[in-house]
Amino acid sequence: MRPPGRADDFHGGREAANRESVSRSPLEPPLARHLERITGYLRDAGLRQIPPERTDLRRTLADHMQKRTPVLLEPWLRAVGPALGIPEADWARIREDQSAAIGRWARHIADPADVETYVMLSRHTRQGFISRFPASRFLAAQIRFTQLLAEDIKREFAHDHAQADQLRQLLVQEFQERVLHITDFFVQAREDELRRQEAAYREELLEQEASYRRAIDGAPACILMVDAAGTLFDINHVAERLLGYGREELRGRPFQDLHPPGERSRASTLWRAALERGHASRDDLHLLTRRGELVPVFANAGYIEHGPRRWVQLICVDISDRKRLEGQLVQSEKMAAIGQLAAGIAHELRNPLAIVMNALYDLHQLVDGRNAEVAEDLRIAEEEIGRAQAIIKNLLEFSRESGVDLERLDVNELLTRTLQLMGKYLQDNGVRVTSDFGPIPPCLANPNAMRQIVLNLITNAVQAMPAGGDLTLRTAAVSPNLIRIEVRDTGVGIPAEHLQDIFNPFYTTKAPGLGTGLGLSVVHSILRRYQGEIRVASAVGVGTTFTIDLPCQCHAEVLPDRPEG
Repeated sequence: MRPPGRADDFHGGREAANRESVSRSPLEPPLARHLERITGYLRDAGLRQIPPERTDLRRTLADHMQKRTPVLLEPWLRAVGPALGIPEADWARIREDQSAAIGRWARHIADPADVETYVMLSRHTRQGFISRFPASRFLAAQIRFTQLLAEDIKREFAHDHAQADQLRQLLVQEFQERVLHITDFFVQAREDELRRQEAAYREELLEQEASYRRAIDGAPACILMVDAAGTLFDINHVAERLLGYGREELRGRPFQDLHPPGERSRASTLWRAALERGHASRDDLHLLTRRGELVPVFANAGYIEHGPRRWVQLICVDISDRKRLEGQLVQSEKMAAIGQLAAGIAHELRNPLAIVMNALYDLHQLVDGRNAEVAEDLRIAEEEIGRAQAIIKNLLEFSRESGVDLERLDVNELLTRTLQLMGKYLQDNGVRVTSDFGPIPPCLANPNAMRQIVLNLITNAVQAMPAGGDLTLRTAAVSPNLIRIEVRDTGVGIPAEHLQDIFNPFYTTKAPGLGTGLGLSVVHSILRRYQGEIRVASAVGVGTTFTIDLPCQCHAEVLPDRPEG
């Protein structure tokens, strides 16, 4: 049987097993460095008045601590339990934990090479129950137990004051060492926790930045990031595609370079307004692409602060479609106004012109060639009235909104017949015709209206090639419900500054007497009825191409019924 007072007797088999496990495990490098550091402090500062070699005194103190701890735990719990707010229901667990901790400390006092007590304290200050509270709370409880132990030594060794004084001196020395260890353990644990939180924060921040980058790159608008000096430092994928530049090409360049020279002062005003007020926007800017194209944009500028960085984020939305639709709306409003005017003018002029034409016919019969000069004047008058009647006819067609009969129309066949009818006219003007008609579905349309569209476009093309040239007509199915008609000439072309006006009523670039300026307006008006669209591309000296997109969503309704199976 083991003698009473041995450490193994006090803590039982489980504590012995834990001790053996700790002793077999090599110390972690940080803990080993910590123990060496504290040992150095104690040695070099002269804090070890009783050296480790006093094994007899150390064993006496260790045995006394193990023997008297169960007795001292009761007054200790009654003192620290209420003071630290420990529920009485937890006292039994606290008693067990404190008893085990004092046992480990006693073994270290008896044998300073036994550092299990500090291995466990290092763990508990990081992950144990005491890690959830301030170090002062734990130290207050340990100070109180040490006071009770010192008082108990004085009583138990009252017969030998010298022994009692030495034991109490050793107790104070060992407790001071213990306080140094505990203080560093708590500080290190807090620093480790702060580092862990900082690492987690950095990881979260990196993820947020990555998420922000994905959101910016996935945004459907062009985004430019401009620093407080007006320099580009980043753009998103949409900006790369729209502008034709890579991120690295633009990084470090003034953001004003992405605007045409005439707009750079306005762009700078927008940027400064965002810096001063936090937000600004305008819709009168264009972005200048690598190809030299101008893209109209709605620019929304916002001031952003993130850590030490300050910048303006420019969100530029391509409003090309909006501008086009606005232009179509303006054109439609013009058409509506001119249509109303045209209807009134046509009805007011038709009857007087008919009377004048009849009078000219009567005069022509009376003259009957006897006066050549008068006959020539009558002929000229009849031609001019005929021209006026043609203008009135165009005005009426331009103003007509409905009332036309829709038929199943093969556009390829209509184009073929129109070319046949105009064959002599084309040949006399030295125009060579190339046709490339693809398979397209039939459409519901008015044949006369569609024929007028083709006649106007072909006539314009011929007049644009006074010395002859090449005329190309193409058709193709863009989608199951949309066909495309293309009329291309190799004529003189249309200056870029005139392109936006060519569909305006009465606008013409032809010489006086060669055109009324209503042909393309009529074409635009007819296509609008069928929800179609006409576009023009032209280069001076190269030629002009008119492209018509015509919906055929009704073609399925006019196809023969499928036989029932």
